[in-house]
Amino acid sequence: MTRLFAFLMALVVMNYWSTCSLGCDLPQTHNLRNKRALRLLAQMRRLFPLTCLKDRKDFAFPLEKVDVQYIQKAQAIPVLQELTQQVLILFSSKDSSAAWETTLLDTFCTGLHQQLNDLQACLMQQMGEQEPPLSQEDSLVAVRKYFHRITVYLREKNHSPCAWEVVRAEIWRALSSSANLLARLSEEEYSHHTVQQSARLYSSYQILTLSILINYSPDFTSF
Repeated sequence: MTRLFAFLMALVVMNYWSTCSLGCDLPQTHNLRNKRALRLLAQMRRLFPLTCLKDRKDFAFPLEKVDVQYIQKAQAIPVLQELTQQVLILFSSKDSSAAWETTLLDTFCTGLHQQLNDLQACLMQQMGEQEPPLSQEDSLVAVRKYFHRITVYLREKNHSPCAWEVVRAEIWRALSSSANLLARLSEEEYSHHTVQQSARLYSSYQILTLSILINYSPDFTSF
């Protein structure tokens, strides 16, 4: 009976830990940093958008039409990390320094560094759990190609003020879309884990009840 009781208690513990393990969790401050980055980008505007209509271009942001039903947050984190890193590289360039007000630009880049640290810490939690799916690798390549299109555009436009204004507005839309995607994925993940948690807790309750009956009832035969 002792061995059976110990086995059932082990099942309870396994159920408990699988319920508590929710994978990668970004800090609550990450969402605030996203909002601050968007606010700073808006403040960095130097030209009225209508004056640069002739320079507008569709860069085909790859994450704009992602369906949250076909992607998990764990798969999206590496892509969002790549996006944040590419934005930081773009706005840390020498040409960018000449285009924007220094204090706003420095504050914006500092915030991107903090967001990047959040995402990298999240990735470290996920390391070794599973191999990245091919769709994730495709998304990473798509993000890099997206920023390549932006850098080529800036070069062709000789990094003109209007070209930078077009890029600023484009990056604002990209970061806004990414923040909304992460928020929707977090909601989906929370809902999914809540259902799983309820099922596992109920299973643990049944196992625990059975173990108590076995341990204290004289009608059960010993192992």
